[in-house]
Amino acid sequence: VSTQCTWDSIQLRVGSIEKTMSGEFPVIQSKHSLVAKHVTKEDGTKSRISRPRPVDLPLPRLVTCAIEFDNQHCGIYAGDWDCYKDFSEIFDAIIQDYHGISADAKHTSDMDASKITET
Repeated sequence: VSTQCTWDSIQLRVGSIEKTMSGEFPVIQSKHSLVAKHVTKEDGTKSRISRPRPVDLPLPRLVTCAIEFDNQHCGIYAGDWDCYKDFSEIFDAIIQDYHGISADAKHTSDMDASKITET
């Protein structure tokens, strides 16, 4: 199953309010959010889900909070682990921006408790 998510192919529900996207790129209420910075109209049409999923989680649904509310910092939420893979370009850019790291940053763990010091 391959679904192309578009801005008009989804019904948004926030509380008791339900609306269908008009097909136009939505107005992002959280204008200073990372979604406003990193998500474009083209992202909604090029992002594809290439495998069956238990829940329909297209990109417009993941950014609903940035569309509906004006106080979001990130403005995107992954519905499940697969969202990070399906929308990796967007999530990677947002995560890197949020944490101030470069795309080639590597995380290392040191689980040696003897190296813990008081500050």
